[in-house]
Amino acid sequence: MFLPRLKLAICLVVVLHVGTTFTASPDHVVLTLEEESEVYDVPCLEWQYFKVEFTEACKDLEILVSHQRGEPNLYVSRGATKYPTENSLAWSSYNWGSDRLAISSWDPEFTVGTFYIGVHAYCGDDVDTGNTPARFTVKASSVESSHFHDQIMPNGAALTGQVEKNGYGYFRFCIPDSCVNIEVNLGNCNDPTSCPNSYAWPELLVSRSIVVPTVNDQAWKLADINRRSVKIDHDDPEFYPGHYFVGVYGWCTAPDQCNDPSTCGPCDNYPITYDVSLTLKVITSGCKPKEPLGLCEGGGSAAVKVSVLVVVLTTLLTVIFMS
Repeated sequence: MFLPRLKLAICLVVVLHVGTTFTASPDHVVLTLEEESEVYDVPCLEWQYFKVEFTEACKDLEILVSHQRGEPNLYVSRGATKYPTENSLAWSSYNWGSDRLAISSWDPEFTVGTFYIGVHAYCGDDVDTGNTPARFTVKASSVESSHFHDQIMPNGAALTGQVEKNGYGYFRFCIPDSCVNIEVNLGNCNDPTSCPNSYAWPELLVSRSIVVPTVNDQAWKLADINRRSVKIDHDDPEFYPGHYFVGVYGWCTAPDQCNDPSTCGPCDNYPITYDVSLTLKVITSGCKPKEPLGLCEGGGSAAVKVSVLVVVLTTLLTVIFMS
């Protein structure tokens, strides 16, 4: 009885190991960044799939479908959806003719890794091309990112802003590498003697994911009138490469609570002018690089296989040892 049980146990272990391995789908054409694909002809209402690896946490991914005939439409996904369609969670562009789609690295759904691209050959009486098959090329590129917040450049010039009492000013920065220590600096006159009518102690907020952070949100903060910068070291478990958002809050004391205007930081001193800057120090030793924060891919095929096989393994082992 022992030998058959041993063979069964070995087989189960081998199946479990093989079942958790991902293999690349043969119908995804691998794209190389900055290189245009060959020409593809796709019959009406069918799909051609591609994939591209994108590793630049501070750049945007741009995908261009250059139309030659027919009506190709573009769909792009990340994570568990490897075959995006018009019915799945996806970025998309379905203009007449060619399609250009920029996926912003500021998008909360963006993360570095593999992007899956589907091009659909749309046909029908509602388009001028009718039932003409699609002919096109595809190109994926890395482009500079843009955002409505002003960008603070690491070790660059300070940016100047103005904030009202209890108001906010916002900025952004991006860190492509985790082996760095960063310091976000806030500068303004906070000496009651030097500027009695304009001194203030505004609050500084640094968020990893909240575009317009407030004092109540999860963020690194000053929370102190003496400390005027937020420091985040490379070994902080919450620090990852990628985008960060900076808020400057006009903290002050209301007149009815300010008995001594020379010490309480009165609201009457606002609006104030300030500057923000970013200091970056590269860590050359003792640092293990981190990957940017990514999406949870929802289990996917491998997780399902593992769950099923664990149940099967548990059941069979129970049968073995009870027999």
